[in-house]
Amino acid sequence: MKKQLLIISNRYPAGPNDPASPFIYDFKRALEKRGIIVDIVTPYYEPYRNDVRFIDDRVHQFRWSDGKKVISQLPLYAPASWLKIWRYFHAGYKMAWEFHKKQDYQAVLALWALPSGHLARRLHRKFGVPYAIWALGSDINSYAAKPLAGGLILKALQEADRLFADGYELATKVQALADKECRFLPSFHPLDLDTARNQSAEKVFLCAGRLEKEKGVIDLIEAFRLIANNLPDWRLEYIGSGSAEKKIWSLAQKYQIRNQVKLHGYLERPAYNRILLGARIVVIPSQSDSLPLTFGEAMQAGKPVIVSDVGDLPLFTEKYRVGFTFRVGNIQELAEKMLELTRDSSNYGPRCMKAVEELDIENAAAAIKNWLEEKDTGKESVQYAGAGK
Repeated sequence: MKKQLLIISNRYPAGPNDPASPFIYDFKRALEKRGIIVDIVTPYYEPYRNDVRFIDDRVHQFRWSDGKKVISQLPLYAPASWLKIWRYFHAGYKMAWEFHKKQDYQAVLALWALPSGHLARRLHRKFGVPYAIWALGSDINSYAAKPLAGGLILKALQEADRLFADGYELATKVQALADKECRFLPSFHPLDLDTARNQSAEKVFLCAGRLEKEKGVIDLIEAFRLIANNLPDWRLEYIGSGSAEKKIWSLAQKYQIRNQVKLHGYLERPAYNRILLGARIVVIPSQSDSLPLTFGEAMQAGKPVIVSDVGDLPLFTEKYRVGFTFRVGNIQELAEKMLELTRDSSNYGPRCMKAVEELDIENAAAAIKNWLEEKDTGKESVQYAGAGK
């Protein structure tokens, strides 16, 4: 008899170019490949260019707003935001309740401890269905210390049957918070790089992701300014959009390095892949993170990285010897590491592939299947071999 799993997720990508947590689509497919029937309950958000190729009859979206802003972006000082938050919790629980009543799922998996973990906890209290929580960074790093949100997160973690996190450091935080075991489960988005893999790499430092100050993107251009004269044939390129975009460009003009700086904005996957493969070095200067998807993408492309010492970035970078680490916010040290890596002619490809083996989303699907089987047998499942430190 096939196992049935209900996933409650804060986000789900509507199509292949939707930037909203693309790994969840890959995770769903990996579970289905293992014979698990998966239903996903997730909030509606406006799809990128109306592309809904990933929304099939197993993905169920509940309406709570116009879909233009994610729930975490709502200003809490506005009364209208609290009404939308109430609608989110009400509509999300109602849909999950109706599906579980009809399907009688073997278990529930919440992606993020809040809001999804809270909805899973309510289902557990109503029906007795076991649930697991997969912490994915922002829920624990940003909200666990807040009075109201933190209380909901703690209760959801403490009552969960199993806890997972997409980083070793994050798992340690969750374990300390809940006072119960939390296992590493990688979030990973496989890229289709075959069509662009043969191109030659140019002298480019690449930074991809949201262009926000907390992602270290301002630190990066400040560091590049220190070495730009020594590297006149190198460029710094950004992929993504955000509130820091104008600041980056104004600094490039101020420092007279605009000919060496390029902002691509948001790119669809084929264009993103071409630029990734065409770069020499990937820089991840984030000031707060677990293990961002951009690290796994760099590994798939065989690119060395320079990363800040936050989350699991230094652990994986040093473990597989795929680049350098700098102290978060230390612009001088970041500049030195950038300059040093331009002189390194090592072949990073094979070492990067070793990291990919540990981060593969198939490992996450295998761990969840083990958990579901444990529900049948009552025996402790074995964590997959690649997950040890």
